[in-house]
Amino acid sequence: MSDTGFPQQPEELIRFYHNRVKHRPQEFAPGPGGMDWATQPDPFRDFHGAPAVILPLAADGLRVPFADLDRADGVEPRPLTMNTLAALFELSLGLAAWKSISGQRWALRCNPSSGNLHPTEGYLVMGGEPTHGAPLPHSGVYHYNALNHTLEQRAELDPEEAAACLPEGTFLLGLSSIHWREEWKYGERAYRYCQLDVGHAIAGVRYAAAALGWRVLALSEPADGDTLQLLGLDQSLPPAAAEVEVEAPDLLLWIDTRDADDLADDPDLDPHPPSPERIADLAGAAAGTRWQGDPNKLSGRHSHEWPIVAAVSRATFKGVTESYIAPPTEPPPMEATPTTQKAADLIRNRRSAQSFDANVSIDRDAFYRILDRLVPRPGIAPWDAQSWPLRLHPMLFVHRVRGLPAGLYALPRSESGEMALRESMRETFAWVKPDTCPESLNLYLLAAGDLREHAKVISCSQDIASDSAFSLGMLAEFDSGLEPGSHGGPHGYRQMYWEAGMLGQALYLGAEAEGVNGTGIGCFLDDLLHEILTLEGTRMQSLYHFTVGGGLEDDRLTTEPPYGHLSDRPKAEWI
Repeated sequence: MSDTGFPQQPEELIRFYHNRVKHRPQEFAPGPGGMDWATQPDPFRDFHGAPAVILPLAADGLRVPFADLDRADGVEPRPLTMNTLAALFELSLGLAAWKSISGQRWALRCNPSSGNLHPTEGYLVMGGEPTHGAPLPHSGVYHYNALNHTLEQRAELDPEEAAACLPEGTFLLGLSSIHWREEWKYGERAYRYCQLDVGHAIAGVRYAAAALGWRVLALSEPADGDTLQLLGLDQSLPPAAAEVEVEAPDLLLWIDTRDADDLADDPDLDPHPPSPERIADLAGAAAGTRWQGDPNKLSGRHSHEWPIVAAVSRATFKGVTESYIAPPTEPPPMEATPTTQKAADLIRNRRSAQSFDANVSIDRDAFYRILDRLVPRPGIAPWDAQSWPLRLHPMLFVHRVRGLPAGLYALPRSESGEMALRESMRETFAWVKPDTCPESLNLYLLAAGDLREHAKVISCSQDIASDSAFSLGMLAEFDSGLEPGSHGGPHGYRQMYWEAGMLGQALYLGAEAEGVNGTGIGCFLDDLLHEILTLEGTRMQSLYHFTVGGGLEDDRLTTEPPYGHLSDRPKAEWI
């Protein structure tokens, strides 16, 4: 044990942390016990003094139907311009709407967040100067300011050095976490929520890019230290701002806007993402440049400190890791969604339901289509962006799905996952696949019956888990994810939560496409679900819960457009 009382070995510390922050029937995870509104963190980070690149409001100009995202070749790649770059940020990390009630006003974003606290920050790393005359930000590192829809230039990069890593038509989008935003409300459990939010953001970026016809890959190989340097996170605390809340590096997303046919026809074009060595070289160059802008302090003071969050963050910090090549799969094509909404509208209309109408059920085919979005397919968002082993498997409490018996269901998302679930759970479960289930879904009924009360109790006695059409818990192959040498290890803890967040985003958008709503459930009794499933040990662990059904709207709330405060901002008429 260290002088803090925490284990010193990374894997041991992660297991200690994960067990410590579980909610239990008689005791919630250590937290502040209430919200100190005087110290509520600012939901927006900005870098005062950094030159700002004004982005146009471009989402309305993107007319791509959401249904087109369900085909690998469904959207023709748009050229990389200021309009398309702006649309990417607007539809992934930008504002979706403003809500107000009784004089209180707050923003909603396209990427959901635990408690709407938004610990995730986004950065653009742009390569060499464009050669085809497109007006784009110059080579450099930029912070995305979601409130003002601008790119704040933190640093300039040498165009030749940047182009060596990022050829024309490609760029990096970096993600980081400010843990304090979640600590303020959730205490020690905050690290889990921060990583879930990273997963939501990864999927949010992937869906927005898919609407532009672009490819995205999460780079799991580069060292976190290089990501830290490249995004300037180690430059964020000048002497005048020594008390500013720090940002922890999460990962880099490589975005390729080039047409696949052009890549195939031109041998001079490299279709591969930058290597860890290229990233390290560019990070080293960035570290030697001048950084601009001072970050704002989010809270005047901190009423609590949670040292275990910083400790587990350090424990998951990784060096360069081996690449992971997913086994080839080719499940049947997705069934076409009936929605006629534009992708931009559906993404911005996504809401986290606060309560559900217990009289609303959903059709069996709609249920299947929602779940089918959780099946990885080549070239289909968001799973083609994942670059680590698939390890999460939903366990569903079906309440109100017309044409299916109520009960407990399992949805293994891989052969190894199904084997692990069958070996870990009680032998008396039925494991019967419904006759009407599509070939692409490995959905099994384990036990029929009314389990609404079970779902509610597991979810900290919240009605949202029982009044919905169905709710679920996401089981992770936990031991495998932490095991070194299996494309796991301490950093695998983060990746499992990222996958959970990606599942959540797919469920959110899948529900919206079917005319219903979803919401993530962060408060649940971890081990109670394990007991119901007769899971022992830590081979499988529940990481995130979710629920889908007919959401109820609060008529007292007023909705305002996301960027009404930028009425003079230019708008893209067509992308």
